[in-house]
Amino acid sequence: MDEQLTEQPPAKLRSIGVTLMIVGVLFLVGGIVWDLNGGPSWLHVLTWVGGGVFAYGLVTTITAGRSSLRP
Repeated sequence: MDEQLTEQPPAKLRSIGVTLMIVGVLFLVGGIVWDLNGGPSWLHVLTWVGGGVFAYGLVTTITAGRSSLRP
């Protein structure tokens, strides 16, 4: 799957990365707010997933930025 992502143009990779970061932040905020309002105990899984999606989006965005600098 990484080969497919690196073959994409940098602008498309940047868009994918930013979208993943937004989804990750939404998961994190939703999980934290729900947990503070007395959510179920398994809710920490949602924050872990949100953090992972955010991190993957951040790495994808950084990789797209670095690949756009190459000739």
